[in-house]
Amino acid sequence: MSKLLVYLFVVVLTWSCQRQITNSFTHKSERERFIIEKTHFIDSVFQYLPDLKNEKKYQAAFWASELMLKKSPVDSANLCFAFDHFAEYSDNFKLSLLQHMYTLYPKNFVKQMDSLIRLERDEKRFAIMANQLIRIDSSNVDFTHSLMKKNFEQWNENPILKAFSESYATVHGLTKTQVHDLFKFRANSKKASFFVFVNKNRDIPGYLIIQKENGEVVKENGDTLKFKLLARSITNLPEYITNGNTPQGVYSVQDFSISDNVFIGKTPTIISRLPLETSLTDFSFGKKKGDWTLEQYNQFFPESWSNYLPKNRAFYAGKAGRSEIILHGTTIDTDFYKSQSYYPFTPSLGCLCLLERWDSFNGNLIESEQRRLINTLKKHRILKALMYIIEF
Repeated sequence: MSKLLVYLFVVVLTWSCQRQITNSFTHKSERERFIIEKTHFIDSVFQYLPDLKNEKKYQAAFWASELMLKKSPVDSANLCFAFDHFAEYSDNFKLSLLQHMYTLYPKNFVKQMDSLIRLERDEKRFAIMANQLIRIDSSNVDFTHSLMKKNFEQWNENPILKAFSESYATVHGLTKTQVHDLFKFRANSKKASFFVFVNKNRDIPGYLIIQKENGEVVKENGDTLKFKLLARSITNLPEYITNGNTPQGVYSVQDFSISDNVFIGKTPTIISRLPLETSLTDFSFGKKKGDWTLEQYNQFFPESWSNYLPKNRAFYAGKAGRSEIILHGTTIDTDFYKSQSYYPFTPSLGCLCLLERWDSFNGNLIESEQRRLINTLKKHRILKALMYIIEF
């Protein structure tokens, strides 16, 4: 990269990360207004049963109630009605309905899922139904996998069903030696890397560390510099499903941006791409040519990782059409999640969400892991990198 581009990058990020960031959306009065408006909207929609005419309003109400983790008194009854009339709705509504169930009702609708899944021929909807049944009763693993193979003859060719099958295969956890191999593998490439360590229980926040082009891990006062984040989606759906948790595997960090999304705010974001979301050439920064295959994907890992199936989730997620999984801050009201173990972090729709805190009286940003990460990258002039999401 030319010295001019590096200079311009540093100038832009210096301006973005040194100025005081203020966001009126984080004011107490704005947060209260938002809650009142969305609660009124949810109640106004849910007072009617879902039908083809009000599907879009229902989907918007689903989203708002999921964001706030808010159950309406009539919500459960309306879902029962919707599942009884499931075949009558559009495909988009069916997915929204299942996502809403998965987000807010982790232990409910067993009877409905057991009935609907036997007739389901859409891979994504089947996977959501199957995961709902399995998380309620783990003995349903055999039943759902047997049904999958019966109803989808080409299941092994579908990225969602392939990932679903692999996610319940017996896999030994990563060893320290394998993690060391990955660090060494990336150091030998002489390219920068992000390593993001997340827990299998995505309610537990993870952290990101940076390896420079010379193979050294970025440190501060002699300790490895860590950036706190949450890799959990508000839905808690599996990684290979749209709006699910952040998939394990490798990503390509491509760019930096300023979001116009009110829930992300004005702290610069880091744009990363999944496999198949961009070309193999762009993903590898010109190092590889040709079309994406699982074999090509495996070349981004050391040999000791070849049989570690969870690393393939990012590949299958990209092949299934997931996209725009980035690293960003947050302006979402943390009070929505006070009763959750991941508080004060705020979940996203699959992105890596770094901790940010705002002053509710003046709207000033008072703490930002995202800003600290951006400043660190600026200091070390890291513009592009590969990013590895590693579950332990």
